Amino acid sequence: MLMVGALVASLAACGREAAQVATVGTPTVATTISVGAGPMHDVASDPSTHTAYVTSSGDDSLYAVNAESRTATIKVGKAPVGVAVDPTTQTAYVTSGNAVSIVDIASGSITGTIPVGNDPRWIEVDSSTRTVYVANVGDNSVSVIDAQAKKVTATIKVGNSPGKMGADPASHLLYVANRADGTVSVVDPGKSAVVDTIAVGREPSDVALDPPTRTAFVPNEDDDSVSVLDLDKRAVIETIKVGHQPAAATVDDVAHTIYVTNSGSASVSVIDSEKRAVTATVDVGDDPQTVAADPSTHTAWVVNFKANSISVIRR
Repeated sequence: MLMVGALVASLAACGREAAQVATVGTPTVATTISVGAGPMHDVASDPSTHTAYVTSSGDDSLYAVNAESRTATIKVGKAPVGVAVDPTTQTAYVTSGNAVSIVDIASGSITGTIPVGNDPRWIEVDSSTRTVYVANVGDNSVSVIDAQAKKVTATIKVGNSPGKMGADPASHLLYVANRADGTVSVVDPGKSAVVDTIAVGREPSDVALDPPTRTAFVPNEDDDSVSVLDLDKRAVIETIKVGHQPAAATVDDVAHTIYVTNSGSASVSVIDSEKRAVTATVDVGDDPQTVAADPSTHTAWVVNFKANSISVIRR
């Protein structure tokens, strides 16, 4: 009976895996959305509503888009740059000036403003700890925000010209790409300190974490590559060649897919996170910069900076 039960469970697991694989097709651009004034700088995904949020500095707005079109416009601070979304609270966090605006998504209203460091651009949320991280490019630091208290609890020095970041949901460590140093800072929020520094390629611009494989993918803009980090060893274990001037990356951990925007070649490299190899290259708009994914629908939103458009990639 035990053997039969194990066999049935094994067959059921295989069936689920086959069903999942069957739903994932070749990545293609399903549509291209022209959303508004621009220029657009950043995008964040809310998988719980299958919505992406895009900052537009030209009209001080945060655009909400689905897989087909823009659905809403929310006025935020002047010339916004970075955006992050906490799906558990339906809150967006937007960098503008030297502060972060807290946006209630449902009402479209700003519920608070938090002063941070000098020239804050990029932002990340750890939903499970209700912590927001802000990369302050002007003073090479990261502001740590308690989202519930709506205040900065620590300011941590990192490398030169911090870029986009990734928070590990398991360890709650923060990984910060330092563009001018060719490094990634590993930040322990509990200690309010950098606990390790990892050398990567030239001008790293982002850190996209893939928790199931305990790896992170770091686009290196000046050498057309992606460094693969082992999160437990805190070391580079592989380097993958991609398109020209890779600017950002995002993870669809359900489809074992990494999307990397190549700003210099108007394309997106699609990487298999298990094989650690490029499996496809998708042409998008001019100067693709930031990207966000919705693993529940296998959708990726690519912000084309110079084209002032969003390419929607579906699998």
